[in-house]
Amino acid sequence: MLTQLLVSDYFDQILSQFSLAIFAAIHTSHPHCRLLKDLLSDLASSETQTTHLTELAYEWCSVLCKNYSNLKDGKYLLLLSLEIGFCHLNLQSEWIKAKLIHTEHHQELANIIFESKSGEAIADLLCAWTSRSYSHQPYTSLNICAKHLIDLHHLHPFSSRLQKLIIHVIYLISYEKFKQVGVEGFFNFLDDLQVNIDVVDKKGWAELLLDIVQSNEGIQYLSYPYWELLVEPTVSYWFSPERSTYSPKTVMSLKEAEEWNKLECWIGVVWMLWPLERGKTTEEDLGHITLSLFHQQPSAIQKLEQWMEQLADNWGQIPESFQRICKQAHGKAAQQAGL
Repeated sequence: MLTQLLVSDYFDQILSQFSLAIFAAIHTSHPHCRLLKDLLSDLASSETQTTHLTELAYEWCSVLCKNYSNLKDGKYLLLLSLEIGFCHLNLQSEWIKAKLIHTEHHQELANIIFESKSGEAIADLLCAWTSRSYSHQPYTSLNICAKHLIDLHHLHPFSSRLQKLIIHVIYLISYEKFKQVGVEGFFNFLDDLQVNIDVVDKKGWAELLLDIVQSNEGIQYLSYPYWELLVEPTVSYWFSPERSTYSPKTVMSLKEAEEWNKLECWIGVVWMLWPLERGKTTEEDLGHITLSLFHQQPSAIQKLEQWMEQLADNWGQIPESFQRICKQAHGKAAQQAGL
């Protein structure tokens, strides 16, 4: 019978009546009835998906959380409802037509779903809370996921869908929220994610990494591949020089720690964002530290020149001040080689 209803031209009208029956079943003294479980299971396996179904499924989640303590099969029903509403949504587009109006019980919803240890259910929840329409932007709910996310080591390696959603969520939450729930755990979690340039939101991650690398924790814990990611031309294009003022703190901290590979990447970013021509740095400051890096790590000359050439090919010109300092470095290298 349900199969026939799912292909009916009156599917949405029938679904609204069905939803009322679900609400009634949840509120009865026997909410774990076999019929409710079977109906939701059939809906979850159906290929029929509408905006109305997504809206109703999200409402079911709210009602299930409200009555969760009285439900024998509450977790199972909740996971099914999320699957019905969100497993089919296209990850390539975060804009949906559905109106996700309920904001109650989000803390409990997050607790239940993350404690279920179901990667697909977690992905469905993150999909719900990162989707946007002209009627809602439920990003504020994501903040309560920060602690849950960095405790997901048991699900590693992540499915492709879950990995993409987590990467999307991280920059929406912002680094500050993760600092509050555990710095070292957050950086271990980043390493588990194995973020690469092909799966990130360029603008979002440019801003996130810029915040991280200029923090004491970022200098200490952020692994080298993320410093390399900073100087990818497609990421560095999204950096906003006006967003933050250049400070020598990061440079000096990396130099004192003798983190030459990280310093190499950061100097590349500094030249892209705050070259001498823009007046944010001085010849003595940026020029001196660049030559010092070249002295400690001669291979950095070629690496920085390659990065700046890639940047120029995509977005602009190589700063003349950078070319002048590289020429000076090459001259010193030739002089030492002659000796």
